[in-house]
Amino acid sequence: MSGILPKVEQAAAPVQRPKKGSGSEIIDAGNAVGTGYFKGLSSLAGLPVDTVANVLDLGKAALGAPYTAVTGKAAPDWLMPADRRNVVGSGAYILDKAGQTTVGKNLTQAINPEFEGGYLQAAGGALNGVVRPQTTLQGINQAVNSVAGVTAGKAVGDATGNPALAIAAGMLPTAIQSGAIGAGQWAVRGGEEGRQAMAQRIQDLRNAGVSNPTLGLASGNALIGGVENLLQNTPGAVGVMRRARESAVGGMEERALQAAAAASPNRGALEAGREIQSGINSFRDDFKANQGALYNRMDQFIPPLTPVNVAATKKTLSVMNQDIPGAPELSKQFKNARIMAIEAAMKSDTAGTAPGVLLKPVASGGLMNAPSFRPVAIPGGSSPDMLPFQAVKQTRTLVGNEISDGGLLSDVPRSKWNSLYGSLAGDLQQAANQAGPNAAQAFNRANDYTRAGVARLDRVAPFADKVAPEQAYTAMVQATKENVSTLQAVKKTLPEGARGSVAGTVIERLGRATNGVQNESGTAWSPETFLTNWNKMKPEARQELFSGFKNSAQVMDDVSAVARAASLMRENSRMWANPSGTGANVAARGLLGAVATGGAGAAAGLLSPLVPLGAAAGIGGVNLAARTVTSPKIVSGAASRIYIDPRMLHSQVNSLVGGGLLNYQPE
Repeated sequence: MSGILPKVEQAAAPVQRPKKGSGSEIIDAGNAVGTGYFKGLSSLAGLPVDTVANVLDLGKAALGAPYTAVTGKAAPDWLMPADRRNVVGSGAYILDKAGQTTVGKNLTQAINPEFEGGYLQAAGGALNGVVRPQTTLQGINQAVNSVAGVTAGKAVGDATGNPALAIAAGMLPTAIQSGAIGAGQWAVRGGEEGRQAMAQRIQDLRNAGVSNPTLGLASGNALIGGVENLLQNTPGAVGVMRRARESAVGGMEERALQAAAAASPNRGALEAGREIQSGINSFRDDFKANQGALYNRMDQFIPPLTPVNVAATKKTLSVMNQDIPGAPELSKQFKNARIMAIEAAMKSDTAGTAPGVLLKPVASGGLMNAPSFRPVAIPGGSSPDMLPFQAVKQTRTLVGNEISDGGLLSDVPRSKWNSLYGSLAGDLQQAANQAGPNAAQAFNRANDYTRAGVARLDRVAPFADKVAPEQAYTAMVQATKENVSTLQAVKKTLPEGARGSVAGTVIERLGRATNGVQNESGTAWSPETFLTNWNKMKPEARQELFSGFKNSAQVMDDVSAVARAASLMRENSRMWANPSGTGANVAARGLLGAVATGGAGAAAGLLSPLVPLGAAAGIGGVNLAARTVTSPKIVSGAASRIYIDPRMLHSQVNSLVGGGLLNYQPE
């Protein structure tokens, strides 16, 4: 039977191949990355020794090449590169010693030989390029650049066998990123001049309290400003842009309020008005006291009863009270009763005594005889047009008091008092000149002081005469727009505290939003309104208003900084104005309605589900754009110099060493 039946061949036994690795490619791949990382650490540990060895090897090559060229023989062993495994402290030495221990072998050699020296190990070594990242995003960036660079470098090296090209390819991702960053910086603000301008804008904004400006505002780039304008009314970005605006405007408002508080704690139209009027009254009282003291010095040189000719004063009174020719009754309507009374009194006091004849008895005739008389001539008494010096001086003082004390309701116009005062002063000057140089000098000093004081009182009288203190404050603010000289006169009249109170009140009100965008409590603050009111004041008026009180220099710097920031906002973007929010709300309703409609249509099978998904993606995109232009890191990066970050360079070197590219040997 056995010979009949065909012989059945036995199936060949399967070939038993040696098991490689763990049997799981995922585990083997992870092991390759891990061992590559530790191999990279070993290379980094040996970098100092390897650097010295590389220098020595270059020196040997410099000597060996000429030796071979001259002798035609191979260079001696001592001119040949050293075997790094025998160089204590080198990366190869450390790896060789680690491979002789179980722990070291497990840490540095892949369990699957097929992964040894491969791309995964190189990528693991490249992870040594993650060097003390300050943020998670920075760590991810370092890791991606390192792995991409080492992978590209190894691929180029394996393809060309050229170590130099391998290293160049390994540096390419970081170079591309640095170039992209530089190009982005240039696109935002231009070259070095633009960078300096942007840095100055950022500093100006920070001085005004804007710590986190948007990219468009910080750079002044009109295109980016236009994007921000669109984003402020685009669903998905409205909230981000609104918060950015509120933060910037809030910082400016806070800086302005700090300046107002530094100027004075006593602010408000009523408070400032009271201080204006009180300051003017105090100045008037001080003026009168000083004026009297200066004129009293003349008493040292002119006796009180010295006759003074007042003919000029009498003539002035006569002119003020003269009749209109041919209209005696009409003339009465233009005459002032008090001035007429003063003229009459002066005429009486300066009439003098007329000469006459007196019959003087010379003998008696007895009881039966009449007495006899002899005529005696009586000379004239006091001369006409003369008053004692003391009387003229006191009269002038009283007229001066009428000028300084009189207001709009005075029964005598200020112009008439001024004319009478000037005539009396002229008569006194004549008397002083006749009394000698000392008297004349005393008079001139008193008269100059009086002239300046009266002129200032004339300028500030309308402020003191206001019925309500608030009106005095309003009048002073108005002077900043139209009459700087009046502002200067009032400021010189006020004490330091009053000046600060006025300045603080003005600053506090500069940015008060207009009624159209004001809130219910009346506290809304607007940079646009601030800038408009700031520009209504003349530059000279601003300089006067914000000086001459405690902290005035810092106050001026702060309020000027706010004005500068408001100007930058106006120039760059409309989003810094007073948005009503209507456009944003309408757009939001429209797009969100489209999303909802798309979702409903998709559910009904009428529309593709990609419609609402696309709309949602669009919202996410504009939200990302809004976060980009409002990111402090983006703004800071755009304003920085174009250079290679030392941390990026450190990461680059570590990745090249750890990934084995610096010691690359083609297979």
